[in-house]
Amino acid sequence: MKLPVFVGSIVVSLALGLALSATARASTVFSVDFAGGIAGWTTSGSVDAHQGTLRLRGPASATRAVSTAGYSAVVAEFTMSAGSLENNDFCYAEVSTDGGGSWTAVLTLGNGQDNGTPHTAGASPAGIDNNAQVLLRLRGSGATTGDYCYGHSVVVSGTGGAATGPDIVVPASLGFGSVAVGGSGSLVATVANAGTAPLVVSQVAAPAAPFSITGHDCGTVAPGASCQVQLRFAPTAAGGFSGTLAIASNDPDQAQVGIALSGTGITEPDGGDDFDPLPGNGNVVRSQLGFATLMDGADPGALLDYIHYALPAGAATPGNTFAGRLTLSGEATGGGFAEHVDSFRYTGSQDSPLKHLPEFDFELVQTGSHIVPVRRDSVPGSHPHWEYVLSPGRAWDEAGDNGYSRVALPFALQQKNANCMHNGVLTFLFRDDGAVSNVAYQIASETCLYFKVDMWGLLAGDYTPAAVAGAASVVADHQAEVAGRMPVRPLSALAQDYPGTDPAKFAAPNGKDPQHVSLVGFVIDGIHYSGGCTTRRGAYPYCESLVVPSYSAAKSVFAGLAMMRLEASHPGTFDQVIGHHVPACAANGNWNDVTFGNALDMTTGNYALAGYMSDEGATHTNGLFLAETHAAKIDYSCSNYSRKAAPGSRWVYHSSDTYILGTAMNARLKALEGAGADIYADTMLGDVLLPLGVSRTADFTRRTYDSAIQPFTGWGLMWTRNDVARIADFLATGSQSQTVLHQGQLDAALQRDPSDRGLAPLAGYRYNNGFWAHDVGGRMAGCSGELWIPMMSGYGGITVLILPNRSAYYYFSDDDTYLWMDAAVAAHGIRSLCQ
Repeated sequence: MKLPVFVGSIVVSLALGLALSATARASTVFSVDFAGGIAGWTTSGSVDAHQGTLRLRGPASATRAVSTAGYSAVVAEFTMSAGSLENNDFCYAEVSTDGGGSWTAVLTLGNGQDNGTPHTAGASPAGIDNNAQVLLRLRGSGATTGDYCYGHSVVVSGTGGAATGPDIVVPASLGFGSVAVGGSGSLVATVANAGTAPLVVSQVAAPAAPFSITGHDCGTVAPGASCQVQLRFAPTAAGGFSGTLAIASNDPDQAQVGIALSGTGITEPDGGDDFDPLPGNGNVVRSQLGFATLMDGADPGALLDYIHYALPAGAATPGNTFAGRLTLSGEATGGGFAEHVDSFRYTGSQDSPLKHLPEFDFELVQTGSHIVPVRRDSVPGSHPHWEYVLSPGRAWDEAGDNGYSRVALPFALQQKNANCMHNGVLTFLFRDDGAVSNVAYQIASETCLYFKVDMWGLLAGDYTPAAVAGAASVVADHQAEVAGRMPVRPLSALAQDYPGTDPAKFAAPNGKDPQHVSLVGFVIDGIHYSGGCTTRRGAYPYCESLVVPSYSAAKSVFAGLAMMRLEASHPGTFDQVIGHHVPACAANGNWNDVTFGNALDMTTGNYALAGYMSDEGATHTNGLFLAETHAAKIDYSCSNYSRKAAPGSRWVYHSSDTYILGTAMNARLKALEGAGADIYADTMLGDVLLPLGVSRTADFTRRTYDSAIQPFTGWGLMWTRNDVARIADFLATGSQSQTVLHQGQLDAALQRDPSDRGLAPLAGYRYNNGFWAHDVGGRMAGCSGELWIPMMSGYGGITVLILPNRSAYYYFSDDDTYLWMDAAVAAHGIRSLCQ
């Protein structure tokens, strides 16, 4: 797939009529005096060329990107003047070195400095040296168009400088580390052009096996831009390997460059049986689920506190190693059940299948003290209502278990064809020779508004030791997942790390009941402060493995980000017409002027009722949500609503519109890249999520139960807490976004572009590119004017805030309340949200 080109600028040098210091003139990187107009500047508000200046009237801005690649000691110098400013009206000259995430004010003019006299100032903010995308901005905050700001000149200077012409920049080496024999590892080599002319890559030569190229987008690379080469290391034998990726180009100094590749094939992943060893001696005092109970005991008859399923203090590294298949017996009749909420009267008084587990038959492998399921998706089976989702758990020894090792395996039941997630744990004893105890299980929490139940039981188990195909890769993937998790601290640590912060404002914002919160967290400066995991029977003991559903947060993460990725790799995607890609919609006739962007924005013009969420009702339940085939879902989605307004003019929320969009994106991708291309596996997962380090749980998306296997797009993802933290941090900090997503569309989604905020579903709210936003202007001390907080939102009580201070806050709950202002105010207290 093609990757996006940075929004950059060709380095130019214009004569200035201003006297610059000798230091500033040492080497001019970029300069402009606006005598020739304002071409090349991205503007918002009232901006024009006026008598050799760039004029801003009222609230307005002009932004330009320049490259300082190859330069050090860089200084950005601005000359501005102002006219007719009142109190609290200002003119700013600003620089951003992180893609617009934060800005440094170089020059500020206010009332009293507005007599037209030019003022000059320069600055060298952190990160400005050798930066392929430095953003320069002139901005006015005046209340009316009678408030004037004038840009006279901008000069960026530094020492050194890139050579004239193309200049290729590549890493000297890339290491894959240790990869299990039979498995594979992936890396990306970035090829940058630090020169002043287009870099033409004429050849990307494949390295020798076991290294290979899986794709690249390197052709003509603009100055300041980059391309990427996707590399794979797949060792077939143990030992060290080396190779070279050779790249030929028109760089006058380096016609061919090489990147040294290295990797190690291992038959046993790093750590082997000692992965995450346990320090205890096995002396554990156990009052529940002891050896006798699991071997020959009776069903406990009620839920236990989850502490009895937890890895206990004193646990020892397991002396047995599980590798093979675990099956259960009696699922259809055994176990207990207690109902708390049943809004749709699923169970009644009869012995419904909903009250029992599906058939359990799964392969598991072990690495040290960790037990890992081979499958991590939502596994369909013969059960009419439930599908299993298994997560990694723990294995250990206790002195009282008579030579057996003990396993606790987190799992969830997910409603078939739906998103509700009911989390539990099962535990059992085993030996290497295949001996196994009964299996105890219980479920006492969920992320599900309309159906809340407890389930528990003790079932017969059977363990078949056997070699598991791909076991080394499963183990290597799990070890990499554990190693790659964001550092975690409890929410309570915020009080120590940021004195004066009240962690309760994050744990239970605005009085939310913790009993309804599955996960809650705050991410700032690379640390994940985590809470939640509360159940009806104590704390869930494996919070890192608890799985939560996305519901409509997928409209942001899947629909929104996939569109931005496609726009970057295949420009013009937002303007594609639905009817040209979805035959069922073309036949209807109301979709032949509706663009992909309209569908993402919920502005198709096709609806029944214009009231807020009025169309997202009962008809969707049968026509869209319960239908199991793509034909049924797409026929309903394309035909259910008539044309009521011009596309792009009226916001009306429809999950069916996002389903249509997913179908259209998938069709466009297949047309461009081949019938085997898939909008989730290739674009969403392969290009966006996997590079962030998400878990194998996030590999899954709900799809139709037919040969089309169409992703739902607007709902149906599932995540661990680290997945949520990684995705939210990616959006909040902008890491990788400029090389993966279309930056302009991402800026619009996250309210970083005042000229494109989207339509208003409600007063004070906007919806743009699949993301919500709320204006909290006036509610944050020290902030003035509008202050938009972008967010993702999901059914039942899911909120993920992308905060302007480069932090993120989330909770997954099931109380149907969306209360987060306490958390936002507390985040503002840590670091200002003012933009």
